[in-house]
Amino acid sequence: MKAALQACGAVPSGRQLRWHADNVIGLFSLSINTYTGAEWGYGNEAVTLFNPTEFDARQIVAAGQAAGLKLLMLVAKHHNGFCLWPSHLNDGYSVKNSPWRAGQGDMIREMVDACRAVGMKVGIYLSPWDRNHPEYGLPGYVDYYHGQLRELLTDYGPLHEVWFDGANGGDGWYGGAGGVRQIGPDYYQWPKVLAMVRALQPQAVCFGLEDIRWVGNEMGAAGDPCWATMGPKGTNGPGAGNQGVRGGAVWMPAESDFPLRDGWFWHPGGVVKTAGDLVNRYFTSVGRNSVMNIGIAPDRQGRICAEDAQALEGFGARIRAIFATNLATSAHIVASQTRLGFTVGNLIDGNDQTCWASADGELQPEVTVDFGRACTFSVVRIREAIRFGQRVDEWALDQWADGRWQEFYKSSGIGAERLWRGGPVTTVKIRLRILRSAAPPVLSEFGVYLEPEWSRKEAGHSLGFKMDHGIDKSQWRIVFASSEGAPAANAIDGNITTFWHTRPGNGSLAAPQELVVDMGLSHAVTGFLYLPRQDHCPVGNVSRYAFYLSADGKFWGEPVAQGEFGNIKANAVQQKVTLAQPKRGRYLKFIALSVADGSYVAVAEIGVIAEDV
Repeated sequence: MKAALQACGAVPSGRQLRWHADNVIGLFSLSINTYTGAEWGYGNEAVTLFNPTEFDARQIVAAGQAAGLKLLMLVAKHHNGFCLWPSHLNDGYSVKNSPWRAGQGDMIREMVDACRAVGMKVGIYLSPWDRNHPEYGLPGYVDYYHGQLRELLTDYGPLHEVWFDGANGGDGWYGGAGGVRQIGPDYYQWPKVLAMVRALQPQAVCFGLEDIRWVGNEMGAAGDPCWATMGPKGTNGPGAGNQGVRGGAVWMPAESDFPLRDGWFWHPGGVVKTAGDLVNRYFTSVGRNSVMNIGIAPDRQGRICAEDAQALEGFGARIRAIFATNLATSAHIVASQTRLGFTVGNLIDGNDQTCWASADGELQPEVTVDFGRACTFSVVRIREAIRFGQRVDEWALDQWADGRWQEFYKSSGIGAERLWRGGPVTTVKIRLRILRSAAPPVLSEFGVYLEPEWSRKEAGHSLGFKMDHGIDKSQWRIVFASSEGAPAANAIDGNITTFWHTRPGNGSLAAPQELVVDMGLSHAVTGFLYLPRQDHCPVGNVSRYAFYLSADGKFWGEPVAQGEFGNIKANAVQQKVTLAQPKRGRYLKFIALSVADGSYVAVAEIGVIAEDV
């Protein structure tokens, strides 16, 4: 007879348990933004731009399936307000008025059907912010938003996640009225929204409301450790989304989202993360008790381009290869202490529903895997049976070397899945020691794996992004800077760790702020580059901009490019602005019109792309 186990602290709901098991999911983004180069869209873009003539939902889903996605989140409406389904509540800004499928299409329906055909779960993203709607910020829009949500929750069958974005309020088109509209925390009537989801889609977790939290960045990097629990709303400090709160009263694990490209929508010249890079992010998301969410974006024809498909397929192949063989299953496994009915063999039986546990009062047990011969491994996977809570605080791994145990790794927190990757280590025995635990540990897996050499070589260990350095800047010089809290030359020095900012010692100088640069030679400019600060601080990153060119540095005329760096606060990667036609000039003026956060301007690098170099 088993010795009964009691839960310790907060535990996941049934829908949260299913979400944890999904492991790797995706987010599908295709909208008018795909055709304008914007990440957010202002809300006034022509609906006639939307025409993915070769759209193939099956091809998109197949690319996700190759990557191992268990669920695909469909962005039904992004911040620009354009609807991918023929909403009965929107007669103007939706697929009904686009050239695609002669206005008769329903992209959400086609994507849902393609997902279900291969057994992939479906989620829905419906942006609360709508920069197109004339009543946004007023009571009428709330009824509209609730009505749209009800359509999506009732018309497309079972959903497993509903995503509520945190970007809300600001400037927009708003039916032509323009201006800035701010909202309060109660504007959307979130309790009513949550009740609607619970009633209509009881199996769906709610991202951003009650079930799932944002990890705090768009890099696929969860905290180390990343606890699955949080304190009650309003009690969690800065950065808690990334690491969670140990012993928190609420089970609210983190989802680690990031785009496959350098933005959530496909844009010409965008940089794609390699399969190896995706593997790295798997270990910093899934491997830290989080779920990995990869943003995939069809191109303007409505298909996943070859480069993106190759990265997704390569990633899926590498993950399958890494975890193909648990070396512990053919070894002898013993535990220093075992609870009656929770045998240690459950750790290597491949069944997540079985588990090993120690007896009451036994908070520092050990598990040893004896291979019987020298065995080489480079990955270790540990899983807690989280239906009993997240119990383990601290643990360590040892190898048998030179006739004694030698520790090679120590860490905090386990949760749904914890991965160690390193080595390779060659040893006869490996030991897991629980150093500190809030209650007797309950584990469902202790796996030992060898990552294929080809996968390790191609993966590397960087979570950075590729940069376009533009034309050579060695002859550039600063002609004018409106303020220098840090030297303006930092913006053209080619060093991403330095940045120009407008925060002098006596206070901050807010936008607008400007730089003027003499490039030394006249160039046929085809685009501009902006790199926000790279010290993981969002303050000062430019949200709205204008670029000018001049032959003599005296006469400037109208800006050759102006617009918005959407999502810059959450996704601080290099921004590229492409011109429709080349413009010639020797002098460059950059004006930071506004920032996403803070009261001063920060610029790591500005650059120029030209066709004559």
